[in-house]
Amino acid sequence: MSSPRNNTLSLVRALSSCIILLLFHLDAVSEESSGTQSLITNGNASSTLWEWRLEDFTESEYRSGIKPLLLAFEEAGGRKVEPGKHRRVGLKVFTNSGPGLATSKELVRALVAELEFRGFNRKEIFIIDQSERELRRAGYLPPLSLRQKDFYGVPVLALDSGAFYHPDWFYESPLPSFPVGEKVNDDRRSLLPYPLIEDIDFWINLPVAVDTPGVGVSCSLANASIWNVHNHLRFVAEQNSTPVAVTEICAIPELRATWAFTLLSFEKFQFIGGPKFHSLYTESYKKLCLSANPVQTDYYVLREMNRNRRASRFEEIPLTSPLFKYGQALGLGDYSGNSVKTVRLR
Repeated sequence: MSSPRNNTLSLVRALSSCIILLLFHLDAVSEESSGTQSLITNGNASSTLWEWRLEDFTESEYRSGIKPLLLAFEEAGGRKVEPGKHRRVGLKVFTNSGPGLATSKELVRALVAELEFRGFNRKEIFIIDQSERELRRAGYLPPLSLRQKDFYGVPVLALDSGAFYHPDWFYESPLPSFPVGEKVNDDRRSLLPYPLIEDIDFWINLPVAVDTPGVGVSCSLANASIWNVHNHLRFVAEQNSTPVAVTEICAIPELRATWAFTLLSFEKFQFIGGPKFHSLYTESYKKLCLSANPVQTDYYVLREMNRNRRASRFEEIPLTSPLFKYGQALGLGDYSGNSVKTVRLR
Protein backbone atom coordinates (compact mmCIF):
# COMPACT_ATOMS: atom_id res chain seq x y z
CA MET A 1 0.00 0.00 0.00
CA SER A 2 1.35 3.41 -0.93
CA SER A 3 1.52 6.16 1.66
CA PRO A 4 -0.19 9.57 1.26
CA ARG A 5 3.24 11.08 0.69
CA ASN A 6 3.93 8.70 -2.18
CA ASN A 7 0.50 9.45 -3.65
CA THR A 8 1.33 13.17 -3.61
CA LEU A 9 4.55 12.55 -5.55
CA SER A 10 2.74 10.30 -8.02
CA LEU A 11 0.11 12.98 -8.62
CA VAL A 12 2.80 15.58 -9.35
CA ARG A 13 4.43 13.25 -11.88
CA ALA A 14 1.12 12.44 -13.57
CA LEU A 15 0.08 16.07 -13.87
CA SER A 16 3.48 17.18 -15.12
CA SER A 17 3.55 14.46 -17.77
CA CYS A 18 0.21 15.66 -19.15
CA ILE A 19 1.37 19.28 -19.15
CA ILE A 20 4.66 18.43 -20.86
CA LEU A 21 2.87 16.51 -23.61
CA LEU A 22 0.61 19.51 -24.15
CA LEU A 23 3.61 21.84 -24.47
CA PHE A 24 4.90 19.98 -27.49
CA HIS A 25 1.67 20.84 -29.36
CA LEU A 26 1.75 24.57 -28.63
CA ASP A 27 2.78 26.96 -31.39
CA ALA A 28 6.09 28.69 -30.84
CA VAL A 29 5.77 32.27 -29.61
CA SER A 30 8.28 35.02 -29.03
CA GLU A 31 9.82 34.89 -25.55
CA GLU A 32 9.26 38.64 -25.19
CA SER A 33 5.60 38.63 -26.26
CA SER A 34 4.26 35.41 -24.80
CA GLY A 35 2.69 37.17 -21.79
CA THR A 36 1.78 33.88 -20.09
CA GLN A 37 0.33 34.21 -16.60
CA SER A 38 2.33 32.99 -13.62
CA LEU A 39 0.94 30.05 -11.69
CA ILE A 40 2.46 31.38 -8.46
CA THR A 41 0.28 33.89 -6.63
CA ASN A 42 2.45 35.40 -3.92
CA GLY A 43 2.41 39.04 -5.00
CA ASN A 44 5.52 40.71 -6.40
CA ALA A 45 7.78 38.41 -4.37
CA SER A 46 7.12 35.61 -6.86
CA SER A 47 7.80 37.65 -9.98
CA THR A 48 10.79 39.82 -9.07
CA LEU A 49 14.51 39.25 -9.06
CA TRP A 50 16.40 41.80 -6.96
CA GLU A 51 20.02 42.77 -7.66
CA TRP A 52 22.59 44.34 -5.37
CA ARG A 53 25.97 45.61 -6.58
CA LEU A 54 28.87 44.58 -4.36
CA GLU A 55 32.10 46.49 -3.77
CA ASP A 56 34.00 43.29 -3.02
CA PHE A 57 33.37 39.73 -1.79
CA THR A 58 34.03 40.10 1.94
CA GLU A 59 31.66 38.95 4.65
CA SER A 60 30.84 42.53 5.65
CA GLU A 61 30.09 43.53 2.06
CA TYR A 62 27.84 40.53 1.58
CA ARG A 63 26.04 41.45 4.80
CA SER A 64 25.44 44.97 3.48
CA GLY A 65 23.73 43.46 0.44
CA ILE A 66 21.75 40.74 2.21
CA LYS A 67 19.95 43.22 4.47
CA PRO A 68 18.25 45.31 1.74
CA LEU A 69 17.55 42.23 -0.40
CA LEU A 70 15.68 40.54 2.46
CA LEU A 71 13.77 43.71 3.26
CA ALA A 72 12.71 44.14 -0.38
CA PHE A 73 11.61 40.49 -0.52
CA GLU A 74 9.53 40.80 2.65
CA GLU A 75 7.97 44.11 1.62
CA ALA A 76 6.92 42.58 -1.70
CA GLY A 77 4.91 39.91 0.10
CA GLY A 78 7.51 37.21 0.63
CA ARG A 79 7.59 35.15 3.78
CA LYS A 80 9.11 36.71 6.88
CA VAL A 81 12.70 35.65 7.38
CA GLU A 82 12.42 35.03 11.09
CA PRO A 83 11.99 32.10 13.51
CA GLY A 84 8.72 30.23 13.22
CA LYS A 85 7.13 27.21 14.86
CA HIS A 86 10.17 24.93 14.50
CA ARG A 87 12.91 27.56 14.98
CA ARG A 88 14.98 25.84 12.31
CA VAL A 89 16.36 27.04 8.97
CA GLY A 90 18.42 25.21 6.35
CA LEU A 91 21.05 26.54 3.94
CA LYS A 92 21.47 24.40 0.80
CA VAL A 93 24.96 25.10 -0.55
CA PHE A 94 26.66 23.77 -3.69
CA THR A 95 30.07 22.06 -3.48
CA ASN A 96 29.82 19.31 -6.12
CA SER A 97 32.19 21.07 -8.54
CA GLY A 98 34.96 21.27 -5.96
CA PRO A 99 36.41 24.15 -3.91
CA GLY A 100 37.08 26.28 -6.99
CA LEU A 101 33.36 26.61 -7.74
CA ALA A 102 31.57 26.23 -4.42
CA THR A 103 29.11 28.51 -2.64
CA SER A 104 31.06 31.41 -1.15
CA LYS A 105 31.89 30.83 2.52
CA GLU A 106 31.88 34.59 3.09
CA LEU A 107 28.32 34.71 1.73
CA VAL A 108 27.24 31.91 4.07
CA ARG A 109 28.87 33.55 7.09
CA ALA A 110 27.15 36.84 6.26
CA LEU A 111 23.78 35.11 5.89
CA VAL A 112 24.24 33.27 9.19
CA ALA A 113 25.04 36.59 10.90
CA GLU A 114 21.88 38.16 9.45
CA LEU A 115 19.77 35.18 10.54
CA GLU A 116 21.21 35.53 14.04
CA PHE A 117 20.28 39.21 14.00
CA ARG A 118 16.73 38.16 13.05
CA GLY A 119 16.37 35.80 16.02
CA PHE A 120 17.94 32.43 15.17
CA ASN A 121 20.92 31.02 17.02
CA ARG A 122 23.62 29.04 15.25
CA LYS A 123 22.38 25.67 16.50
CA GLU A 124 19.02 26.37 14.85
CA ILE A 125 20.66 26.85 11.45
CA PHE A 126 22.18 24.02 9.41
CA ILE A 127 24.19 23.77 6.19
CA ILE A 128 23.43 20.85 3.89
CA ASP A 129 24.85 19.41 0.67
CA GLN A 130 25.46 16.18 -1.17
CA SER A 131 28.98 15.02 -0.30
CA GLU A 132 30.92 15.07 2.95
CA ARG A 133 34.17 14.91 0.98
CA GLU A 134 33.29 17.95 -1.11
CA LEU A 135 31.96 19.86 1.90
CA ARG A 136 35.30 19.27 3.57
CA ARG A 137 37.31 20.24 0.47
CA ALA A 138 35.28 23.44 0.13
CA GLY A 139 35.98 24.40 3.75
CA TYR A 140 32.53 23.83 5.22
CA LEU A 141 33.78 20.96 7.35
CA PRO A 142 37.03 21.03 9.38
CA PRO A 143 39.78 18.37 9.00
CA LEU A 144 38.83 14.87 10.09
CA SER A 145 41.34 15.06 12.91
CA LEU A 146 39.19 17.66 14.68
CA ARG A 147 36.19 15.29 14.83
CA GLN A 148 33.74 18.16 14.34
CA LYS A 149 30.90 18.67 11.88
CA ASP A 150 30.16 22.36 12.03
CA PHE A 151 31.02 25.58 10.21
CA TYR A 152 31.72 28.33 12.76
CA GLY A 153 29.21 26.68 15.12
CA VAL A 154 26.60 25.92 12.43
CA PRO A 155 25.88 22.17 12.04
CA VAL A 156 26.81 20.73 8.62
CA LEU A 157 24.84 17.80 7.20
CA ALA A 158 26.24 15.58 4.44
CA LEU A 159 23.51 13.75 2.54
CA ASP A 160 25.80 10.91 1.45
CA SER A 161 26.04 9.81 5.09
CA GLY A 162 22.60 8.26 4.51
CA ALA A 163 21.30 9.68 7.80
CA PHE A 164 19.17 12.42 6.22
CA TYR A 165 17.05 10.51 3.75
CA HIS A 166 13.71 8.86 4.53
CA PRO A 167 12.35 5.86 2.58
CA ASP A 168 8.87 7.45 2.36
CA TRP A 169 10.19 10.56 0.63
CA PHE A 170 11.45 9.90 -2.88
CA TYR A 171 11.14 10.92 -6.51
CA GLU A 172 10.58 8.03 -8.90
CA SER A 173 11.79 8.28 -12.49
CA PRO A 174 12.01 5.76 -15.36
CA LEU A 175 15.59 6.85 -16.04
CA PRO A 176 18.10 3.99 -15.61
CA SER A 177 20.80 3.96 -12.99
CA PHE A 178 24.24 5.35 -13.80
CA PRO A 179 26.48 3.83 -14.98
CA VAL A 180 23.89 2.15 -17.19
CA GLY A 181 23.40 -1.46 -16.22
CA GLU A 182 24.38 -1.01 -12.57
CA LYS A 183 22.10 -3.08 -10.36
CA VAL A 184 20.95 -1.13 -7.34
CA ASN A 185 17.88 -1.66 -5.17
CA ASP A 186 15.22 0.95 -5.97
CA ASP A 187 17.61 2.56 -8.47
CA ARG A 188 14.62 4.29 -10.11
CA ARG A 189 13.91 6.13 -6.87
CA SER A 190 15.78 9.25 -5.80
CA LEU A 191 15.54 9.84 -2.07
CA LEU A 192 14.75 13.41 -1.04
CA PRO A 193 16.53 15.45 1.69
CA TYR A 194 14.31 14.92 4.73
CA PRO A 195 15.71 17.86 6.79
CA LEU A 196 14.42 20.29 4.13
CA ILE A 197 10.88 18.87 4.31
CA GLU A 198 9.95 18.15 7.92
CA ASP A 199 10.34 20.16 11.14
CA ILE A 200 11.78 23.24 9.45
CA ASP A 201 10.52 26.82 9.13
CA PHE A 202 12.14 27.34 5.74
CA TRP A 203 15.31 26.76 3.75
CA ILE A 204 17.38 29.04 1.52
CA ASN A 205 18.93 27.93 -1.76
CA LEU A 206 22.57 29.06 -2.22
CA PRO A 207 23.62 27.69 -5.62
CA VAL A 208 26.52 28.38 -7.95
CA ALA A 209 25.86 28.94 -11.66
CA VAL A 210 27.55 26.39 -13.92
CA ASP A 211 26.61 24.79 -17.22
CA THR A 212 25.86 21.07 -16.97
CA PRO A 213 25.01 18.42 -19.58
CA GLY A 214 21.38 17.40 -19.52
CA VAL A 215 20.00 20.32 -17.56
CA GLY A 216 21.90 22.99 -19.52
CA VAL A 217 22.14 25.67 -16.84
CA SER A 218 22.69 24.32 -13.34
CA CYS A 219 21.71 26.89 -10.76
CA SER A 220 18.59 27.44 -8.67
CA LEU A 221 16.44 24.57 -9.97
CA ALA A 222 19.26 22.04 -10.19
CA ASN A 223 20.66 22.79 -6.73
CA ALA A 224 17.22 22.19 -5.25
CA SER A 225 16.68 18.94 -7.18
CA ILE A 226 19.40 16.79 -8.76
CA TRP A 227 22.08 18.11 -6.38
CA ASN A 228 19.72 17.28 -3.52
CA VAL A 229 19.04 13.57 -4.13
CA HIS A 230 21.12 10.50 -3.46
CA ASN A 231 21.60 9.13 -7.00
CA HIS A 232 22.01 12.37 -8.93
CA LEU A 233 24.51 11.08 -11.52
CA ARG A 234 21.82 9.39 -13.58
CA PHE A 235 20.24 12.80 -14.21
CA VAL A 236 23.50 14.48 -15.20
CA ALA A 237 24.13 11.78 -17.79
CA GLU A 238 20.66 11.95 -19.40
CA GLN A 239 20.08 14.93 -21.68
CA ASN A 240 16.49 14.29 -22.79
CA SER A 241 14.68 13.70 -19.52
CA THR A 242 16.76 15.72 -17.04
CA PRO A 243 14.72 18.97 -17.39
CA VAL A 244 11.60 16.96 -16.59
CA ALA A 245 13.17 15.42 -13.49
CA VAL A 246 14.61 18.74 -12.28
CA THR A 247 11.30 20.58 -12.48
CA GLU A 248 9.21 17.70 -11.14
CA ILE A 249 11.41 17.39 -8.04
CA CYS A 250 11.23 21.14 -7.44
CA ALA A 251 7.43 21.02 -7.81
CA ILE A 252 6.93 18.44 -5.05
CA PRO A 253 4.59 20.40 -2.74
CA GLU A 254 6.29 19.54 0.54
CA LEU A 255 9.74 20.57 -0.74
CA ARG A 256 8.43 23.70 -2.44
CA ALA A 257 6.45 24.78 0.65
CA THR A 258 9.58 25.18 2.79
CA TRP A 259 11.78 26.70 0.06
CA ALA A 260 11.90 30.43 0.82
CA PHE A 261 14.07 31.84 -1.98
CA THR A 262 17.36 31.61 -3.85
CA LEU A 263 20.30 33.84 -2.92
CA LEU A 264 22.87 33.82 -5.72
CA SER A 265 26.31 35.39 -5.81
CA PHE A 266 28.18 35.91 -9.07
CA GLU A 267 31.49 35.85 -7.22
CA LYS A 268 32.39 32.98 -9.51
CA PHE A 269 30.36 31.18 -12.17
CA GLN A 270 31.28 28.91 -15.08
CA PHE A 271 29.83 29.31 -18.55
CA ILE A 272 31.18 26.18 -20.30
CA GLY A 273 32.85 22.88 -19.42
CA GLY A 274 30.80 22.14 -16.30
CA PRO A 275 29.94 20.76 -13.90
CA LYS A 276 33.65 20.03 -13.47
CA PHE A 277 35.56 23.17 -12.51
CA HIS A 278 37.64 24.78 -15.27
CA SER A 279 39.28 28.02 -14.22
CA LEU A 280 39.68 29.18 -17.85
CA TYR A 281 35.90 29.29 -18.29
CA THR A 282 34.90 31.08 -15.11
CA GLU A 283 33.82 34.69 -14.74
CA SER A 284 33.13 36.97 -11.78
CA TYR A 285 30.68 39.84 -11.34
CA LYS A 286 30.28 41.91 -8.19
CA LYS A 287 26.60 41.16 -7.97
CA LEU A 288 24.25 39.48 -5.50
CA CYS A 289 20.72 38.41 -6.46
CA LEU A 290 17.64 37.22 -4.58
CA SER A 291 14.47 35.70 -6.01
CA ALA A 292 11.69 33.37 -4.95
CA ASN A 293 11.19 32.40 -8.61
CA PRO A 294 13.75 29.69 -9.55
CA VAL A 295 12.69 29.62 -13.22
CA GLN A 296 13.25 33.36 -13.60
CA THR A 297 16.58 33.04 -11.75
CA ASP A 298 17.90 30.33 -14.06
CA TYR A 299 16.73 32.19 -17.16
CA TYR A 300 18.55 35.30 -15.90
CA VAL A 301 21.68 33.21 -15.28
CA LEU A 302 21.55 31.60 -18.72
CA ARG A 303 21.54 35.01 -20.41
CA GLU A 304 24.68 35.93 -18.44
CA MET A 305 26.31 32.63 -19.41
CA ASN A 306 25.48 33.12 -23.07
CA ARG A 307 26.96 36.61 -23.02
CA ASN A 308 30.28 35.07 -21.97
CA ARG A 309 29.95 32.16 -24.39
CA ARG A 310 29.46 34.60 -27.28
CA ALA A 311 32.49 36.62 -26.21
CA SER A 312 34.59 33.44 -26.14
CA ARG A 313 33.09 32.23 -29.45
CA PHE A 314 31.36 29.20 -28.00
CA GLU A 315 27.94 27.98 -29.05
CA GLU A 316 25.16 29.42 -26.92
CA ILE A 317 22.67 27.40 -24.88
CA PRO A 318 19.23 27.99 -26.43
CA LEU A 319 16.96 30.28 -24.43
CA THR A 320 14.14 27.98 -25.53
CA SER A 321 15.44 25.23 -23.25
CA PRO A 322 12.58 22.97 -22.07
CA LEU A 323 13.75 23.54 -18.49
CA PHE A 324 11.98 26.91 -18.44
CA LYS A 325 8.78 25.77 -20.14
CA TYR A 326 8.45 22.76 -17.85
CA GLY A 327 9.15 24.87 -14.77
CA GLN A 328 6.54 27.41 -15.78
CA ALA A 329 3.99 24.71 -16.60
CA LEU A 330 4.46 23.12 -13.17
CA GLY A 331 3.82 26.41 -11.37
CA LEU A 332 7.39 27.20 -10.36
CA GLY A 333 7.24 30.66 -11.95
CA ASP A 334 7.31 32.63 -15.19
CA TYR A 335 10.59 33.51 -16.85
CA SER A 336 9.81 36.16 -19.48
CA GLY A 337 7.20 38.70 -20.48
CA ASN A 338 5.53 41.48 -18.51
CA SER A 339 4.82 39.25 -15.51
CA VAL A 340 8.46 39.20 -14.36
CA LYS A 341 10.88 42.01 -13.61
CA THR A 342 14.39 42.66 -12.39
CA VAL A 343 14.94 45.39 -9.81
CA ARG A 344 18.36 46.81 -8.98
CA LEU A 345 18.43 48.11 -5.43
CA ARG A 346 20.46 51.21 -4.67
